[in-house]
Amino acid sequence: MKLMLTFCISLLCSISVFSQTEAYSEAATLCLKSNGTYAYYETIYESCFKQMQDQYTKLDIPAETWAELKTVKPEAMQAVNARLVSAYSDFFTLEDVQNMNTLYTSHAGQTMISNPNALTKKDKKEIDKFYKTATGKKIVSSQSGMKKKMQVISDFWCGDMYKSVNEKLEAKGFSIR
Repeated sequence: MKLMLTFCISLLCSISVFSQTEAYSEAATLCLKSNGTYAYYETIYESCFKQMQDQYTKLDIPAETWAELKTVKPEAMQAVNARLVSAYSDFFTLEDVQNMNTLYTSHAGQTMISNPNALTKKDKKEIDKFYKTATGKKIVSSQSGMKKKMQVISDFWCGDMYKSVNEKLEAKGFSIR
């Protein structure tokens, strides 16, 4: 009986932790998309991919091969998203991320991200009010740490993409060595 009770308690704890992790991941992913971070990494992906194509220019790799290699973009974006969510979890709670989502999905938040010069007085007031909250203060105080983490994530992620594409090209008989 004790074994069954222990098993049930362990199962409930595991489900609870998984649910919290899943909720955090979903909220952080929304935040990354709303605040422009995800789009920024899509730009980085395109830039890294273009650099790889430029490095292999002399090998006359067919466009179809590049198109095939580029189909890994969703997988690469999923990988960087997981790393970014993990970085967020080092600095922000689920409540913080939900508060950020409230701001970033609002009209004022979207204007702040897309065209700060178009902010109205009302928008500025709403944004100022947010940055006076505990979450807003946490965003400001974590900027340096987040910037460092984001740089490491970018570097490793681009390195992983380069390695993956390089291996696939070498498997097809193309090598820059």
